[in-house]
Amino acid sequence: MLHNKQEKKTERICSNPECKEIGLFPAPKSRENLREYIYFCINCIRDFNKSWNYFEGLSENELEVEIRKSVTWDRPSWKFGTKNLNYDFEKAFIAFENKKNVKNEKYIDKELEKAFKILNLNSNSNLKEVKTKYKSLAKKWHPDVQNKNQSKKNKDKFINITNAYNVILNSLTKPART
Repeated sequence: MLHNKQEKKTERICSNPECKEIGLFPAPKSRENLREYIYFCINCIRDFNKSWNYFEGLSENELEVEIRKSVTWDRPSWKFGTKNLNYDFEKAFIAFENKKNVKNEKYIDKELEKAFKILNLNSNSNLKEVKTKYKSLAKKWHPDVQNKNQSKKNKDKFINITNAYNVILNSLTKPART
């Protein structure tokens, strides 16, 4: 069963008065009526396309205006810096206004929480604070700084500090998983 549009297409006769074939191919009626169509058969549409000139009848100034409009795809434009766009940007981002000051709570798993505790930092610490704290603890607990008796005893403490630093560093530098 044919749809209504298809039925109408098959019922049209070519707009060329000398032709009696079915008009399947639309062509604009005129430059002023680009959305109103006349229909041609395949042979007549080829002839129409060869002869039709959109710019026919335009003066030199009108032609210049058409060329200028085509540079911006017939969209309105203005000289750079002459339009106040602040209102448009504020309007576009009004939906984000409430979310602007909301702090993004990051998910802290048990391992990360334990790592912050080992370095004696809070979960809101930034990368610089973490690095500074790690350096001071590493200097204090490094096995080379300890004497032989303390070195064996505190070796695990230094390893824990280093592992905690790596866990925090990964959480701060790697993109969060969703």
